[in-house]
Amino acid sequence: MILAPDDPGPIRPDEALDVRVLKVFDGDGFLANVWHPLREAWVELVPFRLAFIDAPEMEQPFGPEARDFLLGLVGGKKLRLLPIGKEATGGVPIDPYKRLLCMAYLTEQMDAGRVEYYHEGKRGSGLVTRPRCVTRNIELEMIVNGWAWVTEQYAFDREAEYFNAQDDASRNRRGLWVSNNPDPPWNFKRRQKHRMRQAEGQGRLI
Repeated sequence: MILAPDDPGPIRPDEALDVRVLKVFDGDGFLANVWHPLREAWVELVPFRLAFIDAPEMEQPFGPEARDFLLGLVGGKKLRLLPIGKEATGGVPIDPYKRLLCMAYLTEQMDAGRVEYYHEGKRGSGLVTRPRCVTRNIELEMIVNGWAWVTEQYAFDREAEYFNAQDDASRNRRGLWVSNNPDPPWNFKRRQKHRMRQAEGQGRLI
């Protein structure tokens, strides 16, 4: 697996959410409990959606594999999330399905040994001589390991870095890129909507 070390730097408490993942729905969505520092209590069962990636739908090829990869990364773990408002949602970090849009960071111990990594737009490898804590970007790890596309609907500050990671995964045929022509989920959903409209139209004619 390729890690994506990525420290977002100092974050004010009101800019981030500390959560514990309860369930992974698919390759870009999960359910978590959120720590509320003022109440000193957990807000339970909040759905989240990773803001800048798009994983295969569960009905698509590689959908279950993408979910399982994300589950291996974050299942049962504590994450720090940065809510992301988009122009399409009026700047509010909530999508049409009532999920909070976010970037996700995981901080955990990296064991000594050889590691592959993607950092600042480049992939490399090196030897970790002693265990240490590392903060990692979950979106980038999904992309560079080949289990998600960069979302193409929105421009964002780090899109060049994200697309470089996607190109690297594609060139090296990792994850879903073992397929010669993997089908992006937005095309899959567009076809589904078209079929539903056709079915509704036929129903009205009967």
